[in-house]
Amino acid sequence: MGIRLVTSIVGVALLVAILYFLPTWVLGITFCALSAISAYELLGNTGKLKGHPLLWVCVIAAGLVPYCTAYHPFKGAELLVLFGFGFVAFVMGIFDYQRVTFEKLAMAFMGAFVLPYFMASLMRIYMSAGELGKYYVLMPCIAAWGSDIMAYVTGRLCGKHKLAPHVSPKKTIEGAIGGLLGAAVGLCIFGTVMNNNYGVGLSMVTLFISGILGGAAGQLGDLSMSLIKRNVGIKDYGKLFPGHGGVLDRFDSILFTAPIFELYLIATQIIK
Repeated sequence: MGIRLVTSIVGVALLVAILYFLPTWVLGITFCALSAISAYELLGNTGKLKGHPLLWVCVIAAGLVPYCTAYHPFKGAELLVLFGFGFVAFVMGIFDYQRVTFEKLAMAFMGAFVLPYFMASLMRIYMSAGELGKYYVLMPCIAAWGSDIMAYVTGRLCGKHKLAPHVSPKKTIEGAIGGLLGAAVGLCIFGTVMNNNYGVGLSMVTLFISGILGGAAGQLGDLSMSLIKRNVGIKDYGKLFPGHGGVLDRFDSILFTAPIFELYLIATQIIK
């Protein structure tokens, strides 16, 4: 517990430094690195592509996704990376069909593009939401972490009915409901602060609903990453964060929450 707490404190301090005090390019490098590591965790540490050259193709592609989708270095950059990866992956599958099965190809696309694209939502919010992007990027974090904290507290206090015992035995329906409310209340507090300090006019009703949706997405992300771990028989994806595990262990909730709030900001025309 002590190691987890220290890691959390250091992590929050680094997050604040990267978002508010360091140059933007540090944020870009951080997300590219986290995406590349997440691809290695999903495909290497699970054993799906361990020891195969396609693993490193996935890692490189995953590292390029945040850069291409947030900075738009040139028109069609995302398509070029996707096509290049798909071309190489299928060539490897054709000529090494015994090791690169359809299941592994599907996992490769997930690790190289789907999860990194979800994670890059944080970076796109930061880059595309104007001067206040550095604050709007907190929305998925508040929803995910608010849901996690309240789900834990509610589950410990009054959790009786298991939510998905075959995937995560300790999670309860009562805890899940508490987590949804925690995310919604957290977003409403965020909206109140933003409205009072910057006059942005965020709707409390919309924020409450988006908090419920974001909290649900975060819980889905948590369970989804746990499902994969159960299927391959591992406890954690990695050891990058002592006491927490790897990137996919620490960011599992935010992976699914971040796209929800990117869509919210697009729908409210904060991102244009």
